[in-house]
Amino acid sequence: MLASFKKKFIKTSLIYYIYRYFKYKFKSFTSYGGSGEDIFIAKFFRNFKKGFYVDVGALHPINGSLTYLLYQKGWNGINIDMIQENLKLFNIFRKRDINLDIAVSSSRGSINAYLFEVGSGVNTNQLKIAREWENKINKNFVIRKVKKNTLNNILISNKVVKEFDFLNIDVEGHEFDVLKGLNLKKYRPKLISIEIHVLKTKEIFRTNVFKYLSKNNYELVSQYKQTSFFTPK
Repeated sequence: MLASFKKKFIKTSLIYYIYRYFKYKFKSFTSYGGSGEDIFIAKFFRNFKKGFYVDVGALHPINGSLTYLLYQKGWNGINIDMIQENLKLFNIFRKRDINLDIAVSSSRGSINAYLFEVGSGVNTNQLKIAREWENKINKNFVIRKVKKNTLNNILISNKVVKEFDFLNIDVEGHEFDVLKGLNLKKYRPKLISIEIHVLKTKEIFRTNVFKYLSKNNYELVSQYKQTSFFTPK
């Protein structure tokens, strides 16, 4: 009866519309992500006062970060980037976090990093992608040998709980190798965001990333440009 009264008399009033205007005006989110992906993430975790994230390919502590909104809420986590110079800013602006300079892949050892410049979002471990960017931006890359490890090993060594909250993977074409180094039967993040490089959304379903996550009982729940969001079934 109360719901019916509210629908009939309150929700149709001018005061209610004014209330909703100011409610959403002051509850709006600032976005730091490249395409606003972090707004979806913040809303997904809106009832979580604190949580733990792992950001693979973190690049910058604020600009383009999908975890900075969560950090502002009081969260903390692990930021991983293969370029040691990028971590200097993390150590200044993300002091609650663990900041690691290492490449994440499907095995332990070393790997080539193809670098255009420090802080560039197109630095990659994939030679094919580096050559494509070289042609697009008319700029040469340099090759640096960096250490690599699996995400599984990194989570174990940092004593990360099995059901941590959020995993972000953005490594310019090396995403599937990162996933292959993670045991998703042991670790079950509540939300995974991952870049899948396709031209059309329907092509996602044919990628190795989608098939791997589906095999491990994760389902696609949203898509922002090249960033796909998965949750456990």
